[in-house]
Amino acid sequence: MNRYADVPVIDISGLSGTDATVKQNIANEIDRACRGSGFFYAANHGVDLAALQKVTTDWHMAMSDAEKWDLAINAYNPANPRNRNGYYMAVKGKKANESFCYLSPSFNENHAMIKEGLPCHEVNIWPDETKYPGLRQFYENYYSEVFDVSSVILRGFAIALGREESFFEPYFTKQDTLSAVSLIRYPYLDDYPPVKTGPDGAKLSFEHHQDVSLITVLYQTAVPNLQVETAEGYLDIPVSDQYFLVNCGTYMPHITNGYYPAPVHRVKFINAERLSIPFFANLSYKSVIDPFTPPQHAQTQTNPAVSYGDYLRHGLLDLIKANGQT
Repeated sequence: MNRYADVPVIDISGLSGTDATVKQNIANEIDRACRGSGFFYAANHGVDLAALQKVTTDWHMAMSDAEKWDLAINAYNPANPRNRNGYYMAVKGKKANESFCYLSPSFNENHAMIKEGLPCHEVNIWPDETKYPGLRQFYENYYSEVFDVSSVILRGFAIALGREESFFEPYFTKQDTLSAVSLIRYPYLDDYPPVKTGPDGAKLSFEHHQDVSLITVLYQTAVPNLQVETAEGYLDIPVSDQYFLVNCGTYMPHITNGYYPAPVHRVKFINAERLSIPFFANLSYKSVIDPFTPPQHAQTQTNPAVSYGDYLRHGLLDLIKANGQT
């Protein structure tokens, strides 16, 4: 019998309005969720998720192995210097999931951070636009949409933390954000590779981890797979393909001195064709938020200030060391 975590559905539309009471009520809901299971669903976000699922499924199914190789990141294809943007290959007999990750469409040869050669900044490469007409534009539009949704959600976080609703805006800008979209496919396979086993005997596709982000805004197919660690053990996260699933990454507890933790979660092994499309909401490379203690928090210890670029670089490397290259 499945045991489910408490994951509330929160209507975020009021955060775009002018009613301060409505905004405070939404912020209170976010606060309760982040102090509870660590997850909530964002409703009334305005994004066509059915289109996202269809375009992504059709594209994954159309891709040839040769196309995937040409796009593969450096960890798979040494000819590609990119470490973030590109294809993350399935490995027959070892790893089933595959994905394509892309970064801000603002990153081009003339972008200041690209010219400076800062880590984590890459100009996106895309599949052949003659074979996949409109695909790049679709995903660049989606990046803009999910960035805007994340900006709205961060207004709620700011209010919940006792700050002005615009608190995160100087650090989270479309021009410089290090945010990434990953188009992850988990396939159905008759000859599925060996799966991992958790300490409690659960079969896993991806072991326990915390996200390397400020927040993560996730769309996924309505196939039960995620679990969150709680005082009662691992509990299933209810599924929805209508809403975005939101949780804090590890930069949030750093800047709030532990008030909002980053939930530990894992992916159960499910042999089913499905998608997982996270937007890892990241700040700009040179952003530094001085850690603060929310008024309702009893913690007195203050974490050191860490630039977002240093945080992201080390966090991604640590994630790969712990769970392997995805």
